[in-house]
Amino acid sequence: MTAQKRILIAEDDSFLRSLLELQCSSLNMQTCCVGDGELLVTEALSYTFDIILTDIQMPLCDGIQAMQILRRLGYDRPIFAMSADGLDCEGFDYIFKKPVNVDLLAELLSATPPQQQLPLQLNSQLSNLFYQNLAQLSQEFALALKNEELEQMRQICHKIKGGAASFGHSHLTQLADQLQQRLLTDRPDANLLQECQQFLQVTQQAGAGNERT
Repeated sequence: MTAQKRILIAEDDSFLRSLLELQCSSLNMQTCCVGDGELLVTEALSYTFDIILTDIQMPLCDGIQAMQILRRLGYDRPIFAMSADGLDCEGFDYIFKKPVNVDLLAELLSATPPQQQLPLQLNSQLSNLFYQNLAQLSQEFALALKNEELEQMRQICHKIKGGAASFGHSHLTQLADQLQQRLLTDRPDANLLQECQQFLQVTQQAGAGNERT
């Protein structure tokens, strides 16, 4: 039996992300979804995906910037883009105009050979990008904590969880995962807010111990 191909989907709109995931699953693809370009770069460099399908307009790092970073780092696997407007940009293997033509997507996926899984490739440029993002997320979390914005804090935990493990911060990933679940189900009492404060300190320390010049 032929192994399922794996596709990494990058789309910041949660509805469209779910739709694309459903469409790709119907094409017998194993899917993984992220919501911004920085997470796309991190996940792509795990070299566990056969194909990338990315939106162009995303927060933190858009689809074009993510593609250009990956290509500069030597990433040579297929990267397909999605855009609501006409787009001509070198570096993508194909650019879909939204909404994505599922029949054409199926054809391109079928023509893409499975790729060998390789160990994660990290370098100083990618590390800098991660720690800059971590510092920004720490600031956003501190502000959300001050205003007791639980949903905003939960979303930030999700973003930190997505990349921390790849850069050797497994403890931070575990804390982010646990806190994300608590923020989804628990009330904002003193204990929860104290845990949020402790998580913020761990996040800040992780970034401070790896400052780049």
